[in-house]
Amino acid sequence: MNNRNKGEGVISAALTVLVVLFVLGIQRRWNGSTFENMASSAEAFVLKTTGLRGQVPQLPGYEIVRTYGLGQFHAALYRASPAPLVFAAYRFVIYDSRDQPLFKIDSVEASLNPWTRLYDFAGDHGLPNPRRRGGPVYSRDLAGNGSRSILLGQYSGGDHCCTTVTVIELGEDSAKVLGTIGGLDGLPFEGLEIRRLTRQRSWDLIAHRPYRTVCGLHADAADVLAVYSFSDGKFGDQTSHFQTFLSEVLERDLAKWKQEKNRSLHLLQTLATDYSQIGQPAMGDQFFQQNLPLFFLQLQSKGVTPQACIQDVANLISSLSSASPKG
Repeated sequence: MNNRNKGEGVISAALTVLVVLFVLGIQRRWNGSTFENMASSAEAFVLKTTGLRGQVPQLPGYEIVRTYGLGQFHAALYRASPAPLVFAAYRFVIYDSRDQPLFKIDSVEASLNPWTRLYDFAGDHGLPNPRRRGGPVYSRDLAGNGSRSILLGQYSGGDHCCTTVTVIELGEDSAKVLGTIGGLDGLPFEGLEIRRLTRQRSWDLIAHRPYRTVCGLHADAADVLAVYSFSDGKFGDQTSHFQTFLSEVLERDLAKWKQEKNRSLHLLQTLATDYSQIGQPAMGDQFFQQNLPLFFLQLQSKGVTPQACIQDVANLISSLSSASPKG
């Protein structure tokens, strides 16, 4: 073997050793990391390079926080950069296949963990399920007209308040708002239920809103339902048209009440409003007054008189029974 071949052999062996050491170093680092940390790092890399690969455009003065694939469309959540320490300006944008913006909305949210979300129809209560195979599903034919729609949830950051859900239909080359649902409790998508309550092809969006009275804390508030159904080209409050469903809710809550372990001020106030929802406010008021003595000690501990509690619930029942559907 000549000197040249010997030199090449030494270089090759040295390179092999370096590669092995490099791989072992990476392995040791990975063994010390959790899968979640690795996934987070990968996600951060994808988000930083997404705009460079053309999936979503870069916006001057903003950084890409989250991206969504919506079939032929795509969307992104941007955060103002550099972001302040506590709250920052955000912008959610939907783009068509040519990267033309079809819809945008601005918000102010927490700098580190933004609150804007898209409803994942394959997840748990709208939030992605990491254990599910196949990935998230962000669109569904909610209106029953063959077009896909998405649900955009935005939280205000208030204490027990408030989330607004916007229904956006994705057409061939457009994104159209079909309706909004406000006053939901907590982060998206708490308080939102999606069901088919009739034989129609469209889906119904059921809003659960807490109505607090002087009787107790937020946990004691009545759970008041509102049904948003698709009609005349939009999702609007059609609660009064779903008396069968509301009666079933009343019967379900009464069955819970029969079990002493389930009795609570929350359930009692909910039942009072259940009666009001089906057009029986007097029955709701009577049921509430008859069973309120069970919670006199609880009221006393909060410095609330039974009379004040009864009056406030009566006012709530009256307002619900006289309210007309909202579009």
